Amino acid sequence: MPLRSRLVVALCALYATSAAVSLRAQAPQADLSRPLTFENALDLATSRNLGLEAARRQRAIRDAAVRTARQRPNPDVGVDFTQDTPHFGVSFNLPVEIGGKRGRRINLAKEELTLADVDVQAEMRSVRHEVRAAFYSLVAVDQQVQLADTALTIARSLRDAAQLRFDAGAAPRLEALQADLGVARAETDLDLARSARAVTQATLDGVLNLPPQQTLALAGTLSDRLAAPPFDSALALATASNVDLVRLDKEIAIEQRRLDLVRAERTPTPVFSIGGVFNSPDFTAGIGGSVGIALPIFSRNQGEIAASIAATSQLRAQRDAMRRTVETNVFVTLAKIDAQRRQFDAYQQRLVATAANLETLAEESYRAGRTSVLGVLDAQRNLRDFRREALQFALDLQLLLADLEEILGTALP
Repeated sequence: MPLRSRLVVALCALYATSAAVSLRAQAPQADLSRPLTFENALDLATSRNLGLEAARRQRAIRDAAVRTARQRPNPDVGVDFTQDTPHFGVSFNLPVEIGGKRGRRINLAKEELTLADVDVQAEMRSVRHEVRAAFYSLVAVDQQVQLADTALTIARSLRDAAQLRFDAGAAPRLEALQADLGVARAETDLDLARSARAVTQATLDGVLNLPPQQTLALAGTLSDRLAAPPFDSALALATASNVDLVRLDKEIAIEQRRLDLVRAERTPTPVFSIGGVFNSPDFTAGIGGSVGIALPIFSRNQGEIAASIAATSQLRAQRDAMRRTVETNVFVTLAKIDAQRRQFDAYQQRLVATAANLETLAEESYRAGRTSVLGVLDAQRNLRDFRREALQFALDLQLLLADLEEILGTALP
């Protein structure tokens, strides 16, 4: 590669690197005065995420490659001084590319430039997955904190009731101690939930390019954005937008352009020369010219052409295999989403409601003196477990939808 071309590429790479390093200071300010919705979080990540911005900067390097491809061969000038006659000579040589080599070289560089958009699309796929996973994980933790706080309130109410019954002589000391132990456990659960929130919040802060200690208030529930397209629609979306398929399509097109260039390079490049000799005893000055051209007798890029054809065939085979993999992944993920939604609906509509009714009846029965505190504690534990499992099913459903978006290569409609 000519020195000038290497300098252009190096300067563009240096610019991209320095811009990515200074991105934190240049990122737009985030408005966190209001609760953050999922759409707001995704928009914020799109504008501030460091990895996504670094992928966008890759385009400058590929633009430099197009500029390099546009360059024409430089002429060269020679000057000779000798003791023989003539004593002084000057030559000027100019290579002229023919056969469409320059145009095909530019077409190849422009086709490679489209990979910059694929790089951004691939990074956006990861950012979209990370935002959904981190956002709804934080939503789940917030709900766990609320459940733990509610459980603590109920445990304290039960402890007060047990203490009153013990003071009245209607219950043994053991029941009061057991109720007090339930309060201690509820307090521990609440502390753990709050600690988990700090960790999950830092994860979302990182995706949004915010300080890890930045406090975030979210607006939304785990029941939001649960719609998934049917298999045929999802497969059509994946075929058009899946990043791996798009990249393979681009690489096949690039290899076709490379094959065109290799074939064009079989045409020799003529070198036109003009020169003069001076200071000779026989004449004052002499002018001459010539044309030189390499004869393509032994090498006509046969190996390069065969390699390019083989590479194209391999890429097409890889695309067929990738499309089958994408089709399978879409079907499997949709099946998992359907099964997960059924489990979530069962917990949300029946199991949690039934457990809540049983907990209420057990507490009323205990206050009426018809059952022991162990029955109430057992009912509270069952309700707490059912609610946690329902939250986990809802979060797992959101994560499966994030996986589906990653397969599709685009946001769910």
